[in-house]
Amino acid sequence: MITMEKILCPVDFFPASDEAVTYAAGLAANYDASIHLLHVVTPIAAGTYEYAIDTDVMRSMEEKSMEQLNKLVARVKKAGVAVTSELRTGDVYEEIKGSIVDVKPDLIVMGTHGRRGVERWFIGSTTEKLLRHSPVPLVTISAAGDKALSTPQFRRILVTTDFSEGTADALAYAFSVAQENDSEVTLLHVLHDISADVAGKYQDSLIDGIRKQLEGLVPADARNWCEIVTRVETGIPYRIILRTLEDEKVDLLIMNIHGKDMLDRALLGSTAERVVRAASCPVMMIPPMNRKGRMKARPGEKRVGA
Repeated sequence: MITMEKILCPVDFFPASDEAVTYAAGLAANYDASIHLLHVVTPIAAGTYEYAIDTDVMRSMEEKSMEQLNKLVARVKKAGVAVTSELRTGDVYEEIKGSIVDVKPDLIVMGTHGRRGVERWFIGSTTEKLLRHSPVPLVTISAAGDKALSTPQFRRILVTTDFSEGTADALAYAFSVAQENDSEVTLLHVLHDISADVAGKYQDSLIDGIRKQLEGLVPADARNWCEIVTRVETGIPYRIILRTLEDEKVDLLIMNIHGKDMLDRALLGSTAERVVRAASCPVMMIPPMNRKGRMKARPGEKRVGA
């Protein structure tokens, strides 16, 4: 069974984060959980003085942000979900990290803008740092995806795996969700960077071996209550994953996060970032369970409850 009592939802008031609030509220209603809404105001340097903060501008930004945050609070309350809110000032990642330490959420739900170079709050460095250090599962809602449902669906779950550390934790979470929602689960591994010689002579046997590995990851009793499909594809991972999401009308993609300090850039770089940005459904990233409790807040954050 999945424990989901508190959901942290960082927002920046762009459409994608609005969709994230809708999705988080639906999850909270399903699991009888509460939501903690967080917005971070980033200080602006005044003129050419790098360390001077324009207090009038900051005050205005905080007031406007609080107004928008209160509107979201009212919307979540109208959906019958318990909600608290918080306005912080500082570095986006550091303040989200501080809120994680204080709130101790079971899940984080956040929006991504789905495009390059614009408001890189939730794609790039902040997301990458959260993936490196978040002690709890992280769900991203892409602006490029389908409209978020107020009642999240889990009819079809896709789990991608590269058999790295953390695979077992991601699968355990996926099958728990599937058991609670009568979901169909597809396990996908993508073969890439295969030489022409290997592809020509050994591809079939290699695929058969990987499919057996995937089958070995399935819990012994899972087929009694869940339809399970295993797939091995060849090609560029992010393209295969995105195509599968569309073709199979997947409701939730679950990916595992490597448990090492020096993460595989194929996961946190091109593959994960491109998938998160363009996914047609919510993406859930599962950290290694031994990461729980490691995150520490930076001292001196400013916090205002809304």
